[in-house]
Amino acid sequence: MSQLKPQKFTIEGFQDQADWIGNLFSPLNQFTNDVWVAFNNQLTIKDNLYQEIKEIKFVNDSANFPLRFRTKFNAFPQGMLSIYVYNNTLSSFAAVNPVFDWTYLNNEVVINSLTGLTASSTYTIRFWVIYG
Repeated sequence: MSQLKPQKFTIEGFQDQADWIGNLFSPLNQFTNDVWVAFNNQLTIKDNLYQEIKEIKFVNDSANFPLRFRTKFNAFPQGMLSIYVYNNTLSSFAAVNPVFDWTYLNNEVVINSLTGLTASSTYTIRFWVIYG
């Protein structure tokens, strides 16, 4: 847990600089508060990191490949992990993480194949896409 404790700056503490320092304190206090909030479990992948989580739902059938999704950033992903694999047909999580072959083309991740999943089952998979 963060040990940061934000302290507000006030004009009263700087009486000899009162004519100009008040304009500095408002943005400075806002910044220190934002940093404090961020370091107290408010950093998110979605809003703060050069990463994203994408969820796709599909039927595991060779006719449905390749799978595609648009990326949040206009950059080649450095890597991708499956972090959630749910078999909707069997109402259970997959016993193993699938192995997948992917490429990046025109701001899209293209998943050419997924192995290790039950054929003809509907899956929901979340991918953690990491950029450099």
